[in-house]
Amino acid sequence: MKRNISRLITLVLAVFIIESAAAEELSFVTVNAWSGMDYSGIISCDEYESDGDREFRREILTSSLADTSADVIVLNGLNPAGPAAGAVSGELGMKSYAWVSRSGVRIGPVSLPANLKEGDAVLTAEGLTVEPAGRMQMKGLSAGSAVTLFARDGVQAAGCLVSTGDVSFYVFSVVWTESLFADKESLLTLLSAYSNGEISGEEYTGFTENAVEGAAARLEQAAETLSFINSVAGETPVVLMGSLNALPGSAELDLLTDAGFIDIYARSGRGPGYTVDMAGNSSFKKIPEGGLQKARALLSGQYRSDYILMRGRGMKPVSAEIVLDEPVYGVFPSARYGVKAVIEFSPILSE
Repeated sequence: MKRNISRLITLVLAVFIIESAAAEELSFVTVNAWSGMDYSGIISCDEYESDGDREFRREILTSSLADTSADVIVLNGLNPAGPAAGAVSGELGMKSYAWVSRSGVRIGPVSLPANLKEGDAVLTAEGLTVEPAGRMQMKGLSAGSAVTLFARDGVQAAGCLVSTGDVSFYVFSVVWTESLFADKESLLTLLSAYSNGEISGEEYTGFTENAVEGAAARLEQAAETLSFINSVAGETPVVLMGSLNALPGSAELDLLTDAGFIDIYARSGRGPGYTVDMAGNSSFKKIPEGGLQKARALLSGQYRSDYILMRGRGMKPVSAEIVLDEPVYGVFPSARYGVKAVIEFSPILSE
């Protein structure tokens, strides 16, 4: 009897040792690279930066990403998506997979606006095995290899299956509609600004409609995102990253967390974790102050709208922090800061 118990204890210890040895920590970074465009115009979009300034900022973005030593990177707001992703991944020694999300009207190589081919990308370290796992356009008329008719919102979800050793998981890049926020505090602030004469009645109506309609669109997109991820990934572990453009605790985010997703920064990070900081990030000085920028300035201009979330067995959040939030020679890598998370993966033993 004692011999059997001893063997059982030895077996249990061996299993724990194997699991511990096989566990692997991977680091993830997501950032909206910010194309610096206003998306207006038929022939071409207006740009907030010169070609030289944009290229210098891309170099800073790339070097700042290198400093994070991330294994997986999601970049939103790349323009042009494919070439920009290839340039960054090439300098980082990573593989890239890119998807265009907004390009106006495109037929073959010709598109209008001519300078709009914005999209998102997943970059992975060379040691990881990666397979593209599908894409879903959440707002737009049609998307294909030859002809594309996109709306200007550019919201989509796209993913890859990533494997390393005995561990496999899906990474999804997700972008939802960007708008003002429809939380109680924001709406009361807009009402107060109208009452005090800071904004006109027309501005108040437009800002409020933008906030309410944007929140409704994101809630619908959150449901679409969940359906897409569930159909592709099933019960396989998932890391969801990107510009969700929603506040923590919003109905859109609650839909994800109610479905088992963990907001890693909320779990493991410190401080408010702002990814948008209009006062502290000099990139916003390049954007005209009118329109929605005026409303955002009234609404404090500081918030977290970029996320790394995880769901699945064998995953444990280790740490989270805000990155790419420091200027280099006075230039920030983007108009948004990035989020970095470290996740521990353990092989899921068959039952």
